[in-house]
Amino acid sequence: MCAAGDSGGMEIFMKYTDYFNSDKQMTSAKCKNIAKNYISGRLRFAQFAITNACMARCSFCDIWRQQPKVFVDKEKTLIAIDKLADLGVSHLIFTGGDPLNHKDTVAFVERAAQHNIHTMVLNAAPRLLLRRLVKNYRPDEYIVKQLDNAGCDIIAISFDSGDPETMEEQRQLPNLMAEMTQAMKILKTTNIKTAACVLIWDDNYDKIEDVCERATNMGFDLICFNYPTFSNSEVYPLGGKWVSLSNENVITGLKKVIQLKKEKKYNIVNEISSMENIINYLQDPASAKFSCYGGQRTLFVDWFFDVHPCMQVPDTIGNIFTLEEKDLVRPHCNECNMSWFRDLSMYFNDGHSISDVASSVLKLI
Repeated sequence: MCAAGDSGGMEIFMKYTDYFNSDKQMTSAKCKNIAKNYISGRLRFAQFAITNACMARCSFCDIWRQQPKVFVDKEKTLIAIDKLADLGVSHLIFTGGDPLNHKDTVAFVERAAQHNIHTMVLNAAPRLLLRRLVKNYRPDEYIVKQLDNAGCDIIAISFDSGDPETMEEQRQLPNLMAEMTQAMKILKTTNIKTAACVLIWDDNYDKIEDVCERATNMGFDLICFNYPTFSNSEVYPLGGKWVSLSNENVITGLKKVIQLKKEKKYNIVNEISSMENIINYLQDPASAKFSCYGGQRTLFVDWFFDVHPCMQVPDTIGNIFTLEEKDLVRPHCNECNMSWFRDLSMYFNDGHSISDVASSVLKLI
């Protein structure tokens, strides 16, 4: 990490602050919060799974099979968000299941925004974005409008194929593309950025540009790639035959993403250096240049309020309500290629300065 006296980096950081302010996607207060926590050495990012309920039936995820369905308690979750802010979390992803199945997601986003935390809400079933919440027995605003008013920065929608039929079959959601098209039209009337969240899997690793082209044509502002992996966690089981592709095929997909990123054809947020690091890991784990800071700088909070280094491992660091900053002093990890955790960890490895955070992390999140 850089020294606090990196004045050149701070100048670049402020330029990016101006960019986000002009784009009206991130408030000055949120940029300053990221800068403050970075300079103090307390900058962290977190994913918070607030329910295991999901309408999608994805073949690479078993969370939707879990019983009973769990929805985090509203008041406890608000306190948990306060605690995450105290720990320096400046970017928070609400995940699940599908977090939009929880009736209090808007309140959670609003609480995070009150702490000047940059927020993203993941979505697997676009029909949930079309809901109008009931108020006084009458349909009120679309939930996306309410999320916008609450201060949500990005909604990331699962988007795994350039072929509509393949995507509907993979997610087992009839009318998926029609509902996504309708949801995107509503989202374009808000200040929320949209991200196509693409998993590299057996059907698309050799059709990466098809996926990017369709996502761009649908109007997505950003494209985020996830790398296929299996989870050893009983709480967050991931895997399946469709992500059991060879390392060589994953590398083929990543190399194509890198090529498209270099050509600047699509607004891909994954950094080239991070994807090259994953390629090195897949070829030989010992050759990975950047280790993972899971449990130190990147955290995963499950629907029982337990905190994990990531969703890949069964290890629990502690419960969010009793967790202390000293509990987050842990050895680095190099055991998997979990995308979000490794992508963000890259900026805390040696050789990166606040300039890198200014020009890269803010684009990534």
